[in-house]
Amino acid sequence: GRHAFLCDGRVMVGPDWGVTCFAVALTTVLSVAFWIFVCPTLAGAPLVTSVGMLLYALTLTLLVATATADPGILPRAPYVDDAESLANASAERFVEVRGVTMPLKWCSTCRIWRPPRASHCTECNVCVERFDHHCPWTGQCVGLRNYRYFFGFVLSVCSLCAYTLVVSALSFLHALAVALTDATSGGDRVGVALDERPVPAALSIATALILLCVCPLLCYHCSLTCRNATTSEEIKGTFADRANPFDQSCPANCRHVLCRPLPPSRLHLRSAAAEELGGPMILRNDGGGGEGGGGVELPMAAADEGPPPLRTATLPGSEGKRRPAREQSSPDDVPV
Repeated sequence: GRHAFLCDGRVMVGPDWGVTCFAVALTTVLSVAFWIFVCPTLAGAPLVTSVGMLLYALTLTLLVATATADPGILPRAPYVDDAESLANASAERFVEVRGVTMPLKWCSTCRIWRPPRASHCTECNVCVERFDHHCPWTGQCVGLRNYRYFFGFVLSVCSLCAYTLVVSALSFLHALAVALTDATSGGDRVGVALDERPVPAALSIATALILLCVCPLLCYHCSLTCRNATTSEEIKGTFADRANPFDQSCPANCRHVLCRPLPPSRLHLRSAAAEELGGPMILRNDGGGGEGGGGVELPMAAADEGPPPLRTATLPGSEGKRRPAREQSSPDDVPV
């Protein structure tokens, strides 16, 4: 892929890490201006400043976590030759998830069969489990292992901007009220208030504009989380003509997407960093990377066993054409 490795492979960042640095710098500049020029103008300044610092620290922590975590990269199979890759590209495989037949797609770049909900990110040039989208602000793919950090980051940005907007607006309105009651301020009372507190006015406008962009994004991802859907699936219309087998109840979806234990990474990042220096890269493909042990994300339930063997099955509407499909013993025993 196009990821870069820092600190001897302990940290992995995406190709857009420069934009991430800009996001950190912008957040820091706005927050420092808020602490210095706005908070001291209000009663209870230490408490107001402390809350602002807490929200700032939370926002940056979640941003860094999203930008540096493995999003769920699927190991490549570099030893698959061209002939086998070409044969797999024209083959068809299917897996049944809660009664819904879903195709498995062959990735000619990574040379693997992608499990359901996985997709190849053209920005990072890797396949990612439960791929949602590539976020330029975090410089990283958003997928199975870092979606909760991304969701928390968007929520914390909205909280920080809303807090900064309200406090800055109160500070400016206080100055405006003083100007309105001051007989010596002349007719341009708003201009007097702007001269008195230009930073609170500027921060109110800046954070309002950011909220206009980020709040709809937060609402959209709240909707996705409640339905256990992804941005990629919405754009492609994956479940436009069939039911989403991963969608259960809203509480179960929220627990599944945001609160379940994270699966271990399939990558040995320090070995991947060594590959950049000419050494070998060791990738985990031992069944530990996905929910089901075989890399396929299961709806609500995990299994400890590896993938069951393929069997030949005839799907409805395809009489006479034999296609490989996964074995499934019961509706709740989701194949992996």
